Amino acid sequence: MKKEQIIDHHESFKLWLNELKKINDKEWFQPMEESKWSIAANVSHMIKWDQYSLGEILPKVSEGAQLSPFPDFQRFNGEAAEYAHDVVNKEALIEEGIKTRESIIAYVNSVSDDDLQHSFSVGDQSFTLEEFFEDFIGHDKHHQEQIEEVVSAE
Repeated sequence: MKKEQIIDHHESFKLWLNELKKINDKEWFQPMEESKWSIAANVSHMIKWDQYSLGEILPKVSEGAQLSPFPDFQRFNGEAAEYAHDVVNKEALIEEGIKTRESIIAYVNSVSDDDLQHSFSVGDQSFTLEEFFEDFIGHDKHHQEQIEEVVSAE
C-alpha cells in the first residue's frame, strides 16, 4: 500500500465522519444490534485507537523497535464506549475524529516510502509500518460497513 493510498483512505474517512453528523441522536446512541455497540461507541472506538496509535505507536516506530503491548482490548474499548455516551456529544466526537485523522495524514506525509517498510513489534505482534496502516484501514472498513448497514436500514 502506497503513502497516497493511506492518505486517500484517511481523507475519505474524514468526509465519512462528517456525514455522520446527519444521524439523529436516538440512532446515534441506540445499540446497532441487540447487545451490541451504538454508532457512537463504534466511532469513539476507532478514534480512541487512532489516538493511541498517534501517542504510543507511531512516534516510536523505527526499524526493529520493540514497543509495549497493546492495552487490554475490552477495557480500552469499554472506556471508548463510555466516553461516547457519557462525556462528549456527537458533534464534538466527530470533530475530534476529523482532527485525529488530520494528525495521521500529517504523520504519513512526514514519512518516506522506505519508512513504511520499517519492521517493529507491538508486544508479540510484528508489523511493517505499511502493514500496521493496512490493519487499521481494514479495521476502519469493518466498522464503517457495520455503521452503513444500520444507517441505510433506517
